[in-house]
Amino acid sequence: MKETLFLVIGIALLQSILLLIVKDERSGKLLKMIGGVAMAAALLAGFTEFDYQTYAASLQREQAEIRAKVDSIEENANALHRRYIESECAAYILESAAQMQIELSGVSVTLAWNANGFWYPVHADIVLKDHHADTAPLKQLLESEMGIPLEEQIWRFEDESF
Repeated sequence: MKETLFLVIGIALLQSILLLIVKDERSGKLLKMIGGVAMAAALLAGFTEFDYQTYAASLQREQAEIRAKVDSIEENANALHRRYIESECAAYILESAAQMQIELSGVSVTLAWNANGFWYPVHADIVLKDHHADTAPLKQLLESEMGIPLEEQIWRFEDESF
C-alpha cells in the first residue's frame, strides 16, 4: 500500500512539473488526462495487490473481540443492577423495620432472575438487635410485599453467627 501511495505522489509531481514546462493549452489538457489515467491505474494496481483474506480474517477477529467486550459489559451491568436491587431491598427492609420500631443490625437479600426478565427477592437474612422484638409484622410485610416466603426468611440475633 505504501508503494502505491509513493507511485501516485510521484505521478502527481511529474505531472505538475510537466504542466509548468508545457505552455500550450491543448498539450496541457492532454497531460492532465494522461496523468489522471496513470494515477487511476496506480490506485487500481494497489488494490489488486491487496490481501483480502488477511483483511477478512482481521475483521472476524475484531468482531469476535468486540462481541466479547460487549458480553463482558452486559455481564458487569447485570451484576451491578443486581447489587443495586439487593441493596434497595435491604434498605426497604431496614426502613420498614425502623417504622415498626424493630431494631436491626443487618440485612442481606438474595435475588433470582425471573423468566419475565427481571430480578426479584427470594431470600433474606435478617439480624436483630433485640431478642424481645415482635417480628411478626415485618415477616408478614416481607412475604406480602416483597414475595419472600417465611421459610426463606432467616432471622438471627446479633450475638449469633451467620
